[in-house]
Amino acid sequence: MAAAGAGAAALLYAFPPDRYGFYPPCPFYALTHHYCPGCGATRALSALLHGNVAAAMHFNPLTTVLLPLLAAFFAVAYWRTVRENRMVWPQPPRWTWSAALLAVLFFALLRNFLQPVL
Repeated sequence: MAAAGAGAAALLYAFPPDRYGFYPPCPFYALTHHYCPGCGATRALSALLHGNVAAAMHFNPLTTVLLPLLAAFFAVAYWRTVRENRMVWPQPPRWTWSAALLAVLFFALLRNFLQPVL
């Protein structure tokens, strides 16, 4: 997984989406002309790799804010794997899944109805 992530990061760094058009478009946007919660995530990750946090927040603030949490999740999984010598995924409380889903839906609604702000 780490090698795949490093390869994807190298690809995004070498070929930013704003200069190269081979990245696939969002199918949700193509069908509805509304932004999904993930629209702009590729550009946001590319901006972060180039050290531009402000541009990443402009492209997709949800991705930019949640990336450190995702990194912490995988760091905990890695640490447990090293410590216990077997793969053990962290088990967050059940309520976090509902909270995450509500946050993503709220972000999607805000992003489409308050577009100039987000």
